[in-house]
Amino acid sequence: MKPQDGRAEGQPGAGTISLIFLLFGVVWTLGVGILDPALNPGIFTWDPWIFIAIATGLVYLLVRHYTGRLSGSEDLYRTMVENAGSIILAMDRDGNITFFNRQAEEFFGFPRGEIIGKNAIGTIVPATESSGRDLDQLLRELCSSPGQFRVNLNENVTSTGKRVWVAWTNRALCDRTGFPVGVVSVGMESPR
Repeated sequence: MKPQDGRAEGQPGAGTISLIFLLFGVVWTLGVGILDPALNPGIFTWDPWIFIAIATGLVYLLVRHYTGRLSGSEDLYRTMVENAGSIILAMDRDGNITFFNRQAEEFFGFPRGEIIGKNAIGTIVPATESSGRDLDQLLRELCSSPGQFRVNLNENVTSTGKRVWVAWTNRALCDRTGFPVGVVSVGMESPR
């Protein structure tokens, strides 16, 4: 199960890192308190600066270690999504394309830089299907209520104007509060 705060499973949260830092501070304080000031007068003069330097290094190492592990997970995710044999795209609630994987580029013939930010209607989705179905309305409903369109088959169009049928699986993209902010769609060409 994915933690509520957006971190990857198995990764420490802010509480864990804070606890490590707190334990370091307690050990430091107890260790310095045991020393006899008469034997080591200089350590008490420099104590706060030494603590700050060591604590800063500790925090740096903890953050670097855990963010490095997360970026490795992100690299794996990107590789899987980019090399999937399926069309994967994301749209915001207005139907503007926000993500377009390599398979989507190859299938539709639009370079990513050219399609990101544009509305799906008029680019990869015609306003009206050959059968007369209103795809503009369908897309508005899909973006506002993706749960109603978990699986959908509709006509699409490539950059050359060729009409193609794609079977889509759709899921809501939600912000941290659970509010739907868009939809992610995974598609495969269908003979219809």
